[in-house]
Amino acid sequence: MMEELRLREDVCGRFSSGNGAEATEDNSQARILLVQEPGFASTRIVETLNPIAESVVQATSCAEAQTLIEDSVELAILSLTMPDGDPPRLVSQWRASEATRQVPILLIAGDAELPRLAKGLDLGATDYLIRPVDRNELLARTRTQIRRKRLQDRLRDNYHRSLSLALTDELTGLYNRRYVLAHLGELLARMSDGGNGTAVMMFDIDHFKQVNDRYGHAAGDDVLRELAERSLRQVRSVDLVARIGGEEFLVVMPETNLAGAAVVADRLRLAVADQPFTLHGQKKKLPVTVSIGAAVTNESRESLDALLKRADDALYAAKNGGRNRVVAASPSMGRMPVAIAS
Repeated sequence: MMEELRLREDVCGRFSSGNGAEATEDNSQARILLVQEPGFASTRIVETLNPIAESVVQATSCAEAQTLIEDSVELAILSLTMPDGDPPRLVSQWRASEATRQVPILLIAGDAELPRLAKGLDLGATDYLIRPVDRNELLARTRTQIRRKRLQDRLRDNYHRSLSLALTDELTGLYNRRYVLAHLGELLARMSDGGNGTAVMMFDIDHFKQVNDRYGHAAGDDVLRELAERSLRQVRSVDLVARIGGEEFLVVMPETNLAGAAVVADRLRLAVADQPFTLHGQKKKLPVTVSIGAAVTNESRESLDALLKRADDALYAAKNGGRNRVVAASPSMGRMPVAIAS
């Protein structure tokens, strides 16, 4: 199992960081929760675990254990002889909670408690020890469970990083084309007739090729990153901004009518045109403008492709009309200029 987890981590690492180098194993001390009646046995367990534990927090009842368990705990050791409650039920509660679902649970049972032990394992406990507890076996099983949890945590983190990279644009940090089209498709599928519908704004940088040709691709990257930041500042938190091509961006605005989309589009246009962009590598200021096409749908029957085509047509109309302007196209009307830069 350990080798399989390492293999999966290595594969995920290739997607998340561009190489398959294995992360250094974490051998730091762990935080352990011991649920055990006070007495000689619990003292002996704590003394055995002290060399490998940052702390051993002891709960002397199931009720106290429920208040002490948290996601920072890397191992819970639970005695099945707790008199104040039902330890297998405690296992079930921990597995049902999002905060403690991944915490490994090591059960301690006597020969007379094998049915309860089987129940505890069935409910999600990960390992067990039989009394009298052997010190070496306790250390070995504890180390194994902690190493396993840390590998699983690393694998989960790598997975989320890989997923983030698959759905976001590396340069700007915005969502990418794959994600925004899936998101917009879901919005259209769930939209009922009536209401304000969903608006989209498609925009790109005017004469962006000249920026790359004259100042270099690094300068072009500076412009794209700053444009992404300005775009995010001009829209609502519920709106989604994505980079869908080289210098082409898309904004998805749920519950927005055409007039509202036009106002936001022109606000964005002005936010770009009124303040020059900084080219960090060359310490220069560069004037930049964008052309924006907007469209809105009020009909759940309209396809994703049809909505995007109307926004794209409006964008090209803005380009052909002189750039640095907004053109909007309603579902029932032809393209209609709603804001033109002076």
